Amino acid sequence: MRLRAAALIAILTVTACTSPTKEAAPGPRMEDAAKTPIALPAVTGKGSIAGTLPAASTPTKVPAQAGDLKGQALPTNQWWSSALTGPRTQPIWAHPLAVKADAAGLQISGGPVTGSANAIITAFQPALTVGSATGAVSVAGYGAFHVVLRVELAGGGRVDVTVVQGSPVLWLRFQGAKPSLTGAFRDVGGSATRARLDIAGGRWDVLGAGLKVGGTTVAGDGEQLAVARVPAGSDRASWEKASTGDPVVRTTATMAYRDGKVTQTLTRDKPGVWALLPHQQAGKAAPAGSYPDSRGTMSLTTASAITVEAPMPDLLTAVPEVALSPAAQRAVLADLDRDLADPPGAGGSYFGLKELGRLSTIAEVAAAAGANAQHTTALARLRPQLVDWLTYSGPADGRYFGYDKTWGGLIAVPAEFGAQDYNDHHFQYGYLVRAAAVLAAADPGFASDYGDVVDLIVRDYAGSLAIGPASGLPPFRAFNAYLGSSAASGFAPFADGNNQESSGEAVAAWEAVVRWGEVRGNTGMTAYGITHYALEAATARMYWLGTGLTREPGYAHSVAGIVWDAKVDFATWFDPKPESVLGIQLLPLTVGAVYRGPSADRLRTVGDKPVVWGDLFAADLALSDPAAARRRLDAGVTREPSTSRAMVRYWVEWLSIQAGKGSRAASQPGGMPSTPVYAATTPPAMAAVVSTSPPAETHAATAAG
Repeated sequence: MRLRAAALIAILTVTACTSPTKEAAPGPRMEDAAKTPIALPAVTGKGSIAGTLPAASTPTKVPAQAGDLKGQALPTNQWWSSALTGPRTQPIWAHPLAVKADAAGLQISGGPVTGSANAIITAFQPALTVGSATGAVSVAGYGAFHVVLRVELAGGGRVDVTVVQGSPVLWLRFQGAKPSLTGAFRDVGGSATRARLDIAGGRWDVLGAGLKVGGTTVAGDGEQLAVARVPAGSDRASWEKASTGDPVVRTTATMAYRDGKVTQTLTRDKPGVWALLPHQQAGKAAPAGSYPDSRGTMSLTTASAITVEAPMPDLLTAVPEVALSPAAQRAVLADLDRDLADPPGAGGSYFGLKELGRLSTIAEVAAAAGANAQHTTALARLRPQLVDWLTYSGPADGRYFGYDKTWGGLIAVPAEFGAQDYNDHHFQYGYLVRAAAVLAAADPGFASDYGDVVDLIVRDYAGSLAIGPASGLPPFRAFNAYLGSSAASGFAPFADGNNQESSGEAVAAWEAVVRWGEVRGNTGMTAYGITHYALEAATARMYWLGTGLTREPGYAHSVAGIVWDAKVDFATWFDPKPESVLGIQLLPLTVGAVYRGPSADRLRTVGDKPVVWGDLFAADLALSDPAAARRRLDAGVTREPSTSRAMVRYWVEWLSIQAGKGSRAASQPGGMPSTPVYAATTPPAMAAVVSTSPPAETHAATAAG
C-alpha cells in the first residue's frame, strides 16, 4: 500500500511488541464521561463549530423525563430512549422482557413472536401490571445495558424499575406504595417467597417476601418484588436456583482485539440467568429452556458475565495496489474520468456528506491505480468541501456543525432525515470521517488544522469513550452493547422500539473511526473502531444479511431491511422493492466491505438483473463470482449516488486477482485481501479495552432499583 506503508509498519511493529497475554490498560470509564455537563466543546486549530442551531436543525423533543440526569449530555439512540422524552414510555424491549409505562399502569410483557412473509413481529401483551395508572416517569440511572425507571403511581407512591437487557428478571422497588401486581393469572402453586403463575399459557414467577396470591393480585411485604419470565422447556429446579430477586445495580461492557478475534465481555454485578441472542450463543453451556425472539431463539446461561467472540474481518485502511491487466487499467482510468465528470452531489447532513465519501473513494482508487492527475483533482475538490463543513463562519454559513445544548451533541446543518433528533448520525457522519482520513493521509497538515472538529464528530456518534471523556458529549450514542449493533433512531418513538436499516453504513462508520484514529496517531480510538467494526460486522451478517441464522417460520426471506428491537421487516423506510431492501445493506462500497463474505445466497433476493443500484449488486456479486461481476459491468449498470464507478471496477478486478491466487475470499467472512492491516494473522492489538459503566452519580439511584 502506497499511502501509509511507513505508518502501518510502525503501528504493527508496536503491536507485535505487545505481550499476547496482556491487554492494554482499560480505556476511560463511563463514570467519568457521564458526569460531563452540557457545555460547548472546546476546539483548537482552524476548525470551528457553532454554539447555536437554526430552528430547522434544532431537536424537536426535549429530555423532559431526564430526572436526576438533567443537565448532563445524554445518550440517545438506545433501546430505552423513549423514556427520556415521554410522555411516559413506549414499550422498552429488553429481550426477553418488555415494559411500558402508560395510563393503564406499568405493564410487563413477554408477548409471542410470529412470522409472516415480510415481517417477524413480537406482540406487546401485558402479563402483569403495577398500579392502576402511572403518573410522572423519569430515568433514575443507566449502565452499559440496563436502565432504571422511576415511575410515580397514580394511587400514591412510586416504583423504581430496573430493566436489564438479556435478563428474564425485572426488579421493582416500591416507595410509599404496597408492593403488588395484577394480572389474569392462574396460581399454580408457590411459596411465601416465590409465586408461580400461569398467564395465557406462559409461566411467570414473582419473587419477594411474604407473598400472598388472591384473585388477580400478588402482593408482598417489604419494599421489593422481582418478576421473572420462566423459559419454555426449563428445568424448574435449575431455573429457580438461578433466577434471583437480588437486583442488578451495575452493568459494564468491555471489548478487546487480540489473537485475531474481538472479544466483548458483558458484566453485571449480580450473577444470575442470562438470555442470549443468537450471536452470543457460540460455546455457551446452558440449562434447558429458551425464549422466542424476533432476532432468533434465545438460549440460557447462568453467570455474572458473558463473553462474545467475533472473528476480526480482514480490514484494509486504504485501497490496495494490485497489478491490473492493461485492459482493466484502461477501464479503471476511464471510470475515474467518468466519476470526475459527474455532477457533484449536493445536500445537507446526509447527501452532502455522501458526496465527501464519493470524492474520497475516487481519490483512493486513483492513488492505488497510479492515476496522479485524477488523484490530485479528487483531493482538490474534496478539501474545500470538508473545510466548509468543519468551519462555522456565521449565521449566513450554509454548511457546518453546531452544538445542541438540549441533549449535548453535534448537529450537521442543514439536518436531513431527522438528524436534528439524532437520527442516523453514524450513517451520515461516517462518510465525513472517512473522507477526512483520506485527505489527512495525503496532507497531514489537514489533521493538524481541522482534527479537533473531526475528533468531536467521531465522539458524537461513537461516544465520548472513543477518545476519552469530552466536554458536552455523552459516553455512548449509536452502539447498543448487548445487541452488538447500532440503532438509528435518536428518540425511539415507536411501539417496536429502536431500529436500524442500513447495516452497511453502520459498519462503515466504525471503519471510518479506525482510519481516522490511524491518521491521528490515536491508538485508543483505533482500537475502539476495530472492536466495534468487528462486532457490528458480525451482527450485520447475521441479523440483516441472514448468514448463519434460522429465521422465524413463515418469514419468506433470509435478508432483512430493518431490524427493530421487537420486529424484523423485509422493507425499507423509502422503498418496498427487494432491490432496496438488500441494496441499503450494501452501501457504501469501501475496502472495509469485504466483511459481508460470499454473496450467492443473499443475491437470490434480487435475481440476476437488478434495475437500480446495479453497481452495488455487481460489487457484491464479485465476493462470490468476480468473472460474472465483470460481465455485468461490461454490459453497463446503474450507479448509486455515493458510489464511485472506478471503485466498483477496481474492486471487481482486485477480487478476481485474489480468487486466482486461491485466497480465503470465497470461504471466510471478510475474505483475505492483499496485505490486510487488521486480520486474524495480525499480532495482538494495540487495542484497548473500553469500559462502559454506569454514571457514578446514579449508583445510589440504580442501587435503589
